[in-house]
Amino acid sequence: QKKIIKRKETMPRIAGVNLLGVLLAGIAVFFIGFIFYGLLFTEIWANGLGMYMSADGKEISYLTADGVTTLAAGAGEPIWIIGGFVISLVIAYGIGWHMKQKNISKLPSAVLMALWISLLFGVPLMAYTLVYSPWHDVGAFLVNAGHTVVTFVVAAAVMSFFG
Repeated sequence: QKKIIKRKETMPRIAGVNLLGVLLAGIAVFFIGFIFYGLLFTEIWANGLGMYMSADGKEISYLTADGVTTLAAGAGEPIWIIGGFVISLVIAYGIGWHMKQKNISKLPSAVLMALWISLLFGVPLMAYTLVYSPWHDVGAFLVNAGHTVVTFVVAAAVMSFFG
């Protein structure tokens, strides 16, 4: 008769969700945001939200309650970047938690689940800016919607390896 030895799990978890998976998925989500908003679709997205770069790319102007404000490009407060990373971690955790609740641990099932959640919840949430902003900019909506779908799917794909 063989004796079965169970290996004790050493990865920390919160509500059954692997925190290393959350960290790695959060980093992936954050990096995707950098690619979408910082490299590929910066101008489409920013212009759609009423932010405009100067011709030389050194300044950005946008409308505030006090009028038009102009800042040096990249002069934003770093705390907002940290906030963006926290949001990435929350998305990763939420996807992981949902996967845990539904016993989803295989890559194809995780990707399909994330695709549906992004299309049924994430993209409609992004549509509020399209509907209620004074610009009603389809370009910015498509960038936000695309980012939402890709980040949900990638987060689920990463989390599927940490089920």
